[in-house]
Amino acid sequence: MRSSDALNMMSDSEIKKVLGYLRPLFPKSINAYYFIDNLVKWKKKIPEMDIAVLTPKGGLKSGAVFFYFITNNQMIFSAYAWCKEGFQAIKNSLLQTKRFAWADYKYIKMPYLTEEMYSALEPVISKIFSAGPPPIISIGVGYWLPANEVIKFNVKVPEEMRLDKLEKEHAEKINCNWLLRNENSEKLIEMMMRVNFGRGLFKSNGELVAWAFYWYYGALGVVHTVENERRQGYGKIVVQAVCKEMGLLGLDVHLNIAEENTVSEAFFKDLGFRHANNYIFVFSPLTSE
Repeated sequence: MRSSDALNMMSDSEIKKVLGYLRPLFPKSINAYYFIDNLVKWKKKIPEMDIAVLTPKGGLKSGAVFFYFITNNQMIFSAYAWCKEGFQAIKNSLLQTKRFAWADYKYIKMPYLTEEMYSALEPVISKIFSAGPPPIISIGVGYWLPANEVIKFNVKVPEEMRLDKLEKEHAEKINCNWLLRNENSEKLIEMMMRVNFGRGLFKSNGELVAWAFYWYYGALGVVHTVENERRQGYGKIVVQAVCKEMGLLGLDVHLNIAEENTVSEAFFKDLGFRHANNYIFVFSPLTSE
């Protein structure tokens, strides 16, 4: 039975149908597809976590989907519409829903909004952030590479180094080097180590010098090489390692690059990645503590 709220929980069978709608729309829909796919897997691993996939009234006929998770006082969500009517439906449902007390969340992140979805949700964004400082708006360029191509990566690790799983004891260093960190982001990194995975490149003395993750929205993310170890190909090693591992799981790989980051764009193009879509990221102002 449907609730009286403007946003309704979806059944497992309905979620499968949504994924069936989104898959033929690749690469434009790749972010929504894998974000939802990730959330479904997480819910099985940590059923107590507040994770959901919802639709406006009308269910699948509304032409839109809304999906989120909440952790450590952060709400992270996105939305996607596969028909013209869906944009209006998702906007209206988010303006009318009583499910969320937006002001209760210290941090709100809205990753991977298509340009069309961002335009539709501008009134919603104003409502969500009405009680605090205006959000930060970031424009990104999405790239992707299918699973059958990333599995061909030849990962070459220098003899004096090792490529290994990232563990909880590495979270503090990774968080300190993450530009989007806040006081709760280290816990998010630890969570990714449990429900997804990260790979790091270590020197013979155990020093972690580069890393990358299969990140929360189902993409390659948080790629970093420590400053004094750059230009030695270490970033390429961890990127190829994580991408290949994702590909072996049957996952196409996508990622987001900040607009005008031409160095990163050239790097991923050299690896064979192709343009998928342009995206808007909306998030609360961050702290650096």
